[in-house]
Amino acid sequence: MKRMLLVEDDKDLARMYAKKFNTEGWDVTNCYDGSDAIQIARDSHFNVIVLDLMLPGISGIDVLEMLRSNSKTVKTPVIVYTNFGDNYNREKCMTYGADEFILKVESTPESLFQAVEQTLILKDTENLEEQDSNVQG
Repeated sequence: MKRMLLVEDDKDLARMYAKKFNTEGWDVTNCYDGSDAIQIARDSHFNVIVLDLMLPGISGIDVLEMLRSNSKTVKTPVIVYTNFGDNYNREKCMTYGADEFILKVESTPESLFQAVEQTLILKDTENLEEQDSNVQG
């Protein structure tokens, strides 16, 4: 079973998205603030982390930076899911290693599900290519 950490401070929105992923066979852990997100991500294995930027305590950008600097979470795909779609936030997230940047206002539970699935396919392909080059090199 695939596992997701959904970091979203809007509990109703988090439940709605978790419900969609649960019906698709995913195990979803909801988290509502940045500090807990970092601890939970380090303590458990997740196939993907969906991360809001506007969070109580530590911002999503800071969470992303901390996830990428930790050996346990550095390779976990992170999809930033936010309403802050300005170029500054987008570029900063991509610089810190986000795998995808999605605007909430332009998405639905189905489109987020599709984006997560596509991200995982791309990551699997990258990992296979990396393993292949290590074998050949």
